[in-house]
Amino acid sequence: MSKPVPNFHFRQEELLPLARLLHGHVTRDLAEFKALLPQEYGPQFLPDYAARLAAAEVLVSPTTTRAQGEVITQRIKSTTEKLPLLLDHLDARVRRAQGLTVPAGSFGTKAVRQARSSGDVERLESKLKSLLQNLDANQAALQAKGHPAADTQALRTLYADLTQDTTLQDLHQSTQPTLTADNMATLNHLYALMQEVLADGKSLYGRSDKVKARSSYTLRQLLKRVRTERGGESEA
Repeated sequence: MSKPVPNFHFRQEELLPLARLLHGHVTRDLAEFKALLPQEYGPQFLPDYAARLAAAEVLVSPTTTRAQGEVITQRIKSTTEKLPLLLDHLDARVRRAQGLTVPAGSFGTKAVRQARSSGDVERLESKLKSLLQNLDANQAALQAKGHPAADTQALRTLYADLTQDTTLQDLHQSTQPTLTADNMATLNHLYALMQEVLADGKSLYGRSDKVKARSSYTLRQLLKRVRTERGGESEA
């Protein structure tokens, strides 16, 4: 899928406040716009503008989707940080246990540590699953060495949390490009109407009211106002 391209040349987060500002101006001056272009600024104009603006308002922005992905990643990190202590205690019991179904060196704790260190979450899931299978198969031998059922349950819960979050992360990553493309199409649809209003506003007031044409229907001036209201951001 090709990368979606905006039809506007300013920051995406500036489009909505700009659209709202322009909507206020054209609503104020609607009678004069309608006198200029009766069909274009008839009864459907304001509902159409409002609908396009509303569609853009409800979008999940790329900034938000990135933040959601970061939350999932941080949660995975927090989950895996619980592993070392659990593995340290399990290692001691595995070394002392008698009658294990697998050699102590192949029980799985080392493989889990290596997978965690590598940062390969899918590999870590696989190694944790194998470790849990070995724990279930050797429950009695490990309990004889003091391994509590609560520790096994903690590892099982950790595995479940990890698999849930990696699934969410995969889903998030796979749907984000489509979401962004849909967002851009909606934003471009809104901006197309805004461009028409700006051009018509200049035609309407360019000679009769140059101050209004400049302050209300000139993109550069509207962007300056938006950026001032958003905290004095420098002009792009």
